[in-house]
Formats: sequence, C-alpha cells, structure tokens
Amino acid sequence: MLLSGPPPAASWLARIGAPLTTRPGLGFVADGGRIRYLCSGLQARPLRFLRDVLRTTGPEPDLIVTDFEPITAWMARRRGLRSVGLGHQYAFAWPQVPRARGNMITRGVLDWFAPASIPVGFHWDTFGAPVLPPPVAPEIRALTRRSLEPDLILVYLGFEPLGRLVPLLKQFPRQRFHVYAKVNEESKEQNVTVRPVSRGHFVAGLDQCAGVIANAGFTLASECLHLGISILVQPIDGHVEQESNALALEQLGIGRVTRRLSRNDLATWLEQPPPPAQRYSDATAGIVRWLDGGAVESLPALSDRLWALCGPLSQDRGIAPAGAPTARQSRAADTR
Repeated sequence: MLLSGPPPAASWLARIGAPLTTRPGLGFVADGGRIRYLCSGLQARPLRFLRDVLRTTGPEPDLIVTDFEPITAWMARRRGLRSVGLGHQYAFAWPQVPRARGNMITRGVLDWFAPASIPVGFHWDTFGAPVLPPPVAPEIRALTRRSLEPDLILVYLGFEPLGRLVPLLKQFPRQRFHVYAKVNEESKEQNVTVRPVSRGHFVAGLDQCAGVIANAGFTLASECLHLGISILVQPIDGHVEQESNALALEQLGIGRVTRRLSRNDLATWLEQPPPPAQRYSDATAGIVRWLDGGAVESLPALSDRLWALCGPLSQDRGIAPAGAPTARQSRAADTR
C-alpha cells in the first residue's frame, strides 16, 4: 500500500498494518475559507512527485486502486495498467453529475489530478450516471437517533472566525449550538459551547442533534443525509468539489446552501423540516466484494445493484418533482 500526503498519525498507521510505503505526494493550501492555488503550487515538489511516479517497485500489479491519490494514479497511467479510482471526485467524470463551473485550474484538478481507467464515483443520487451510493462509516450506521434533542445544532466551520460565528449564533437563544473548532479546551457563552475537534464527540452529537452547519464536504453531508439530519452548508470559496456538492444539494432539495452564513440564512434554515433519512446501502462492503472478484462486473450493473440495496427512500430518492422520473429511473430508460 502506498500512502501519500502529510505524515499520518501513528494510531492510523497501526490500524492499516504493513506493507506500507509513504510519499509526500501533492496537496492544497486552504486559508480563510479559500483554496490558495498559488501557495499550493509553491509548496509542491514536482521533481519528487515525478521521481515517485517513475519509480518501479516490486512485481507488476494486476490492478491499481487509488482513492484520488495522484502517485498511484499516474503510475498506472504511465505503465498502461488497469486502475480503479474510488472517491467522490470520480463522480464528476460523468457529465450528468452537477458540477460547478470553476476555472481552468479547478477543472484540471478534478479531471487530471488522479486519473483512473475505471472511475468509481460516489454521490447522493445517480443523476443518470453509473455512480455509487456514498460510503457511510460503521459508527454512523450504528446510530439509532432515539434520543433526539430538537434544540441541538452541531457546527463545524473550520475557516470561520469564532469572533464572528459565536455572536451570530447567540442571536438564536432557543437553540443550543455545539461548535467544534481548533481550540484547546471547552468554553461556553450563553447557548453556544465551543469544543475541541473530536470525532468521537461529534459522532455522539450526530445521534442527538436536529441539524448540522458545516462546509460542503462530501463525507459529513453524506452522514447527515443517511441519518435524516438537516444540513446547512457553506462551501469553501474556490473549492470546486464543495461548490459542486452545494449545487447537488440544491438540485436534489435535500440541503440548504449559504455563501456566507447570515442571520437570515440561519433563521430560514431552522424553520425547514429535515430531509427523509436516505439509509444508503453498505457501498464499502459491496466494493470490497467487487474488487475481490477482479472488478469484472460492469460499473452500471454495480451501481444498480448497490442502489437497489438502499432503503426505500434512497431507491426512490423522493426528490423528483411530482410526476417526474427520478434520476435512477431516467438512466434505466436511457439504457433500454
């Protein structure tokens, strides 16, 4: 296994096991809620990246699997090897999937950062393309939401200054806001509690909260949709994937989007009912079995099979206008 990017935590490495090779890879710099492409380019190490791509180690693999990791993706492309790309980003390989316009740089990142011969993308709907339901972690699937607290709202806006965010939230005293931020200890101002970032505490909050305010990342939004939690998202400016996610949420009618969180945005969102719980099928287990079988089943067949295993709300989606076919029904009609 090859792992690229920042050095991972020791506990994470121990969970993966061996054999494991690490490389610096490529990444992006975000500051003040924006992707800084110039800074990202300046911190890149292109010569090291090229050496890693050209390096040949061990026997020739039968199949390369990449999760939008560029070294393995370009290694496969250079050597003409069959490669499977797993990730939300690969859903944008299909023109039917909502995609923010972006610019030449952002479009190039999605298309060429980690190309794969078999792009296996995840999304909240098929949109008439052979994409798969989003993977949902086991700890999220285990939540029952039987102890719902209707006044509790979780907030995770990593780039939003607390000096602006906390006074805004205090204007809604009927709600309790748990804000997760890069702080060393917990503090409380009236109805707003600021907590250090903790996956365990956040998951526990998802079991009880009525809503989540966050950036437009795919994983957290998928967890909320799976559980039927209201979401209000603020996409990172210039982050084409997050801006595309915002487009999809609006198109599907299952989330609210703001470009800069305001009192009116928050007041309107708090009055809206939550979306139905989507209850996505276990895409991870399905993909493991598919890969174990040599990835010979066609992508459209795999997509249809995994969506058919979702709960009724996810199969029918319940998001098309009255009398209109769902995206999955439209794709089935197109392939007849």
